This record gives sequence, structure tokens and C-alpha cells, in this order.
Amino acid sequence: MTELRDGLARRDLSKTDKYLLIVASHDGPITTREIKAIAKNNGWRDGSTSEPSPFLNKSKYAVSLPNGWALTTEGRVSLEERKIVLHSGILTPVVAALEKYLLDVHDSDKSRFIEEAVQCVRNKAFRAAIVLSWVGAVYLLYNYVLSHKLKEFNAEVRRRWQKHSDAKGIDDLASLKEGDFLSVLEHIKVITNAQSKELTGCLNRRNTAGHPNSHSFEEVTVGSHIQTLISVVYSKF
Repeated sequence: MTELRDGLARRDLSKTDKYLLIVASHDGPITTREIKAIAKNNGWRDGSTSEPSPFLNKSKYAVSLPNGWALTTEGRVSLEERKIVLHSGILTPVVAALEKYLLDVHDSDKSRFIEEAVQCVRNKAFRAAIVLSWVGAVYLLYNYVLSHKLKEFNAEVRRRWQKHSDAKGIDDLASLKEGDFLSVLEHIKVITNAQSKELTGCLNRRNTAGHPNSHSFEEVTVGSHIQTLISVVYSKF
């Protein structure tokens, strides 16, 4: 589950705090209609049928703007101190972007890798976060090829490797080395040359993270890795 869903499921949080949590999870001002929709989509039925404004106004931690509600700095500090939201840090925007992606995805197969990656980031399990965010991105690319580019993909694979059987499902695509998979995607114009280079860098990082060695990863490196995957894959496929 995401941080938002976890929070909305907590019995110890007040209705006001849950509304504040929804506002805190949104990038920019959010309307009451959007607040209620998020509550409904994340299993908080009570919050989806009540009017958020009286609770937010009474809290003194949110301000009503022309285009919606926004959390005040004092409100953010309060939620962080009470461990309702994560403390702001290098990876906070990355986690927020992944959380937003999850809110828009209702396919459990597509979301499971990202949910696990988010948990790894929160727990500072950076190696696992790098691996899982990569696996999720590749899974999306596999699905895109199967749905939209399978004929072109198989034709290019046969041209390069004549003995290679046509792909029919994800397991068939996964039998190809990931570096070769990216190369084929570039050739059939699923990704650009620049995107291929960026993803190859992520693949190399994933390989380093996925094998026993003494290498350690800094937050900024993990953030860059995941942000690249968000911009090149998650936001487009």
C-alpha cells in the first residue's frame, strides 16, 4: 500500500488529519471534489461523502486558495512530527511522484513493483529500490510492446537473431537480454536514442545493485535513477 492508503486506513487518525494527509500528498492546490475522489479511490468512504472544507479550515494547517486547498508550512511540519507523512528530503519528491503514479493506476500487476520500490525507498533499502523500480519500468515496456509493437518487435528480433522464436508473451520478451531489448526498442522507435542511453545507464546501475559487491548508493543517485525511469517510462507507458 502507499503512504496515503496506509494513512487513510489508520484508526488512530482523526478525520481532519486524513484530509490534511490527502492535501499533503497532492502536488499543488487541490479542490474539494478532488479530495473526495482520492478518498473514495483509496478506500476511505467516510471521507468521500463528507465535506472537507470545514475540517481543513478548522485545522489551521491548510489554506483555501482560488484553485483549491494547500497545506501550510506549519501543517507540513505538524504532519512530519507526528509521522503522518515522511520528513522532506532528497527522495521526498521522488516518492511523491511514485505515489501519484500509483493513484492513477488500478492494475495490480502494474503497481506491485512500484509499491515495493516505494517501501524500499522509505526504509532506505536503496539497492532494492533501484532493482524494483527498474523491474517495474521494464514490465511496462514489455506490456507496451505486446499491445502495440509486437509485429515490428518480432521482425527486428528475427533480423538480428534468426534462430530466435517470435515473442507471444512477457516471458518470451524476458528471454532477451535487457540491453538487447532496449536496442530493439530504439530501432523500432518505441524510445529515442537519448532515452535508450538514459535507460542503459539505469540498467547498468540496476546490474550493480543486483549483484554482491561493496558498492554503496547515495540518496541522490537513487533519486536520479528513479526520476529517469519516471520521466522516460512511467509517465509515458
